[in-house]
Amino acid sequence: MSRSPDPPSRPPRTAWAVAIGMLARRDLSEGEVRTKLLAREFAEDEVEEALSRLLRRRYLDDRSLAAAVVRAQVRTKHQGPLKVKAYLQRRQIPAELAEEAIRAEFPNGAENERAVIALQRMWRRAAGGDAEGDSAAAEPEPRNRKETDRLFRRLLSRGYSWAAARHALSSDINAPSEEGDREIER
Repeated sequence: MSRSPDPPSRPPRTAWAVAIGMLARRDLSEGEVRTKLLAREFAEDEVEEALSRLLRRRYLDDRSLAAAVVRAQVRTKHQGPLKVKAYLQRRQIPAELAEEAIRAEFPNGAENERAVIALQRMWRRAAGGDAEGDSAAAEPEPRNRKETDRLFRRLLSRGYSWAAARHALSSDINAPSEEGDREIER
């Protein structure tokens, strides 16, 4: 009986090769790459060398990643600065870069405007209108205290501050949203 040949051995995986593979699938922060490589039991000096190589080649850029993540969370998911900040912390983006990206997306007064937009979207969805258009389908005012409290809690859970949620609920949400026409002024 003949014995089948041993399968060809794979070359040993390096921290550099694994990091490149991870970044090919998804943008990651420097902290995320470090954590994932250390979890795969690469030596710390090999991980640091791979990270410095990635940074030199600009494959890792926490500043631009933070800006892109904030933009996506705010403009597509309509989340407030508190929830976005928590998400950036989970993504291991340094606090100063996270604050910078959040300030760029939420200049003075923008949180209040974005909370109003989020509230308008909640009304449209509740009324069965599409999320981007049909603003006439939604009833413009909460009918009672219980409903107002529920909307307030939803805005808070989306990461808006107490003041921004109060502003949104006390503002005239019948005013047409200019979200589709322009970005909120920076």
